[in-house]
Amino acid sequence: MNTLTTLTEFEVKQLVDDWYLKLDVHAPISEVLPLLAGETLEMQLPETTLHGLDGFRSWYDRVIHTFFDEVHTLQTLDIAINGDCADVHLVVRWSASRWNAPAPKSERLAFDADQRWVVVRSPQTQQPAIVTYIVDSLTPLPGFPNL
Repeated sequence: MNTLTTLTEFEVKQLVDDWYLKLDVHAPISEVLPLLAGETLEMQLPETTLHGLDGFRSWYDRVIHTFFDEVHTLQTLDIAINGDCADVHLVVRWSASRWNAPAPKSERLAFDADQRWVVVRSPQTQQPAIVTYIVDSLTPLPGFPNL
């Protein structure tokens, strides 16, 4: 018998907000991992596909040492609750700086990222958690460089 309660749109929206806040401030990995659905996690990113928490840890360590002054601004958010999961479609505007040694200055980046997520309720934490995270497109804003 399933004892997990159905997700709500409010909870999923809170997860989205928490996720991007934690990315912006480069939160400790211990604060980010509970937002993910453990070893069933799959993240399809422009540069790679990650599986499980170890894959995420490696990716997160790399990006927090590459990008700084990050800002994620939610542009659109659609949440469809489907039984024990939620299908999420969102567009987030991501801006960040990076420094490529030995360049004399850092450069500013800005993209719109079109994403699809599947969110489930974690049996461990009882909180919403991302199980599938797909970046369908990462479009640089006019005047900004590509990754």
